[in-house]
Amino acid sequence: MSGTGEPGPVEALGSKTARDALTARGLTLASHPPGTALATLAGLIRETAANVDEVQQKLLQRADMAISQLQSVTRGRDRYRHASTDGLLQSLGTEIDTLVARRGEGIQLLRMLTTSYADLRGAPAPAPRPSRLPAPRRGGP
Repeated sequence: MSGTGEPGPVEALGSKTARDALTARGLTLASHPPGTALATLAGLIRETAANVDEVQQKLLQRADMAISQLQSVTRGRDRYRHASTDGLLQSLGTEIDTLVARRGEGIQLLRMLTTSYADLRGAPAPAPRPSRLPAPRRGGP
């Protein structure tokens, strides 16, 4: 998408999120006897990861469309230059907002499911990660 040298977006974000969360606890998603709590959780993780992957793919497609439309404006080749319009991005902006919200909800659900799965399997808790927040200031204002 951008030529800034930044890594590209993760297309299978749901699968990666689930895999990373389980790997941090020393686990992989295993097969379990049908009808057990672990089997149910594993199925929910797979399904949720696939849903997040699908939402991420749609989001990337819509974002590419928006980028393309906006680039035509910056190059002076947009089709709206000489006509009235009801909005350059029209419903695309709203659709992107909705997809971002759905993706965020899916990621939160995946984190809850993978934590429950790891806890149920008795996996040790992951080591605490350093905070990204600045340290509190000491003294006065």
